[in-house]
Amino acid sequence: MTNDLDIVPRLSAREARDLARDLYGLVAEASPLPSYADQNFRLRTGTGAGDWVLKVANTAHRRHFEIQAAALEYLDGRLAPDTVPRVRKTRLGQTLTEAETASGQRHTLLVLRYVEGVPIAGLRHHSPRLLESLGALIATVDRALADFSHPFLVREDVWDLRQAPSHSDESGTIEPPRRSFLAKRYLQEFEDRVEPVQERLPWAVIHNDGNHDNVLVTRPDAQLVSGLIDFGDLLRTRRVFGLAIAAAYAAMRKPEPLAAVESVVAGYHRVQPLSEVEIGTLLPSVRARLAVSATMSTARGRERPDNIYVTGAAAPAFEAMERLAGVDDAVAREHFERACKSQAVSTIAAPGPEEALAARRRHLGPSLSISYREPLQIVRGWMQYLFDRHGRPYTDGVNNVCHVGHCHPRVVEAARHQVGQLNTNTRYLYDQLTEYAARLIATLPEPLSVCYFVCSGSEANDLALRMARTHTGHRGAIVVDGAYHGNTGCTIDLSPYKFDGAGGRGAPPDIRVVTMPDGYRQRFKHSDPEAGRKYADEVTTAADDLHRNGHGLATFFCESLLGCGGQVIPAEGFLEHAFAHVRAAGGVCVADEVQVGFGRVGSHFWAFETQGVVPDIVTLGKPIGNGHPLAAVVTTPEIAASFDNGMEYFNTFGGNPVSCSVGLAVLDAIEEEGLQAHAAAVGTRLQAGLEDLVTKHELIGEVRGLGLFLGVELVRDRETLTPAAEEATAVVERVKDRGILLSTDGPLHNVLKIKPPLPFSEENADQLVQAIDEVLGEITA
Repeated sequence: MTNDLDIVPRLSAREARDLARDLYGLVAEASPLPSYADQNFRLRTGTGAGDWVLKVANTAHRRHFEIQAAALEYLDGRLAPDTVPRVRKTRLGQTLTEAETASGQRHTLLVLRYVEGVPIAGLRHHSPRLLESLGALIATVDRALADFSHPFLVREDVWDLRQAPSHSDESGTIEPPRRSFLAKRYLQEFEDRVEPVQERLPWAVIHNDGNHDNVLVTRPDAQLVSGLIDFGDLLRTRRVFGLAIAAAYAAMRKPEPLAAVESVVAGYHRVQPLSEVEIGTLLPSVRARLAVSATMSTARGRERPDNIYVTGAAAPAFEAMERLAGVDDAVAREHFERACKSQAVSTIAAPGPEEALAARRRHLGPSLSISYREPLQIVRGWMQYLFDRHGRPYTDGVNNVCHVGHCHPRVVEAARHQVGQLNTNTRYLYDQLTEYAARLIATLPEPLSVCYFVCSGSEANDLALRMARTHTGHRGAIVVDGAYHGNTGCTIDLSPYKFDGAGGRGAPPDIRVVTMPDGYRQRFKHSDPEAGRKYADEVTTAADDLHRNGHGLATFFCESLLGCGGQVIPAEGFLEHAFAHVRAAGGVCVADEVQVGFGRVGSHFWAFETQGVVPDIVTLGKPIGNGHPLAAVVTTPEIAASFDNGMEYFNTFGGNPVSCSVGLAVLDAIEEEGLQAHAAAVGTRLQAGLEDLVTKHELIGEVRGLGLFLGVELVRDRETLTPAAEEATAVVERVKDRGILLSTDGPLHNVLKIKPPLPFSEENADQLVQAIDEVLGEITA
């Protein structure tokens, strides 16, 4: 399949029919078949003697037909009848012939028996048994070819997996960029892990194209494959690559691709036992073939966009690449060794969930919580998906930390590259620090222009409190009821969600709490246009009380959207009036964007912008590093000058080159992939779908949110607003069983919180709405 696309034959069906009659003595009707670099026609004889395929190629590529014909003649009698095509010779006894068409071009012709069957590409479901038989067929054909020889077997070919790294430059043109990074990553992985051990991999003549269009079953409900066609890519290369190619195609369109690959491996090993080194190269070889298929399909598709045979592999290959991203080598090896049932290869004793949970209880503090009644043992992630130890995918609807997606290839590559080059601290000069600070500041309004880098949101809020107290000379702070600002000693003191909860000791003497500006559950409702101002008036009362008691007012801390408060969107005007009251009382305003920044709300990059305010200090965390321990405080030059009071500020890890490189990669991903606009579009669709459920299910009291920050409050009575906490927990557990991860939040633990990674798609949104609809129907039946 290395033909130049510009010289693909262009015969009509009539010309094909006439050539079959004149040269092969076949009286048949010709109809075109899908093809890539040559042209194929099905010749229907209508005689009951079976049909044939006329293959037409430009004469410059005669060798591809020669090797196909030679291999099929060699296999004739070595395999079960009708497993592969057989060759029909011309009237003159030739295997191949040439003919000049009406266009004046000369073409090489080959006629093969049409193998009856249904390509498994058209089947809706591939059972493990079917995939095992696929692996067995590939191994059977490759073994039958063991002693086949032909001069054209040894050649440089773009479809030889040994050439995979050569596609790296071409993969750089793939859009969106995260797919390009992933393809490059897989090709580099092949170069790093497979090429060094190639000399230990056995050679073989392989079919080299076990894609689902080439694999047949006798009927759509059959559970065993019956035939293999298209020997145009036949070559001599490393034996395991034939298996890797078939397994790569088996991984496409599968929710659990690792399990599909395992089935193919099991069937192959039964016929052709795999060595330890072959098993070790399987995962990178499968991923490399997916990257090659996606890259080639994308590139060739630009030239022939109307040819589904050319373009059709790109989307499923990318999907499989993403689902296999981050697969742990040890987990994959465990799967493959289990499939092979090989005693010669050491098995990996990976602990199961019960053992892992027991170890956790032995070695970790008992206050460390864990999600779900039956905890999940998660071994890898990719974009909006998490995968358990069995390869089952879960759509992540709650992890706002991996903002641009779990294991985003741009972020992974940025960290990998920088950690291998330099990682030090801010006492040295390096470009990453100032470049990242400038990029971050460019997203914020004036006068927010001075950065301090730390390692967590808790640390950012702790530092912001210290800065506010230094700047004002006072200690008093005002916070919103239900707020959570971190887990350090100082930030616990700022968090009613903690100090008024189990194990808490109430508010410290220098902290005042104001009512959550919640227009659904609190005093002033959504229907009141002055609700925001009325809630904000409590800030003045709290500030006066702090001054009367000798604490003064240092700061007002507020999450721009209230996460632990129950995914609450503050009443309109609340921050505007609250900030004005704070500044009038001599305090500074801190916007906690640790959970909600970086485009999550869709309409704006920062959630505080939705209220039309500019804080004095902004704290950033969680999404800033996509899971890497990075956070920041951004403030004004005036406050920064006050904080420069002679006491040095230094943070060993804050702002190190790796963290800054990761932060830059996150900003690049948000911008280049349009994730803010994506959050707006998908969030609008998701919120509309959830609101449609309000009329169907009495348990839903309110749906609220902005972008991909949403909450669904469940109540047992819409008049009394009695919280439905048990029901909310039941929804989370049952939705998990359907492969979607949510959680509950709010002081009453009755709010379904929805804060997925931003790649969360419209399809994911529809699936989530459907799952919640079904579960609510079940628990209220």
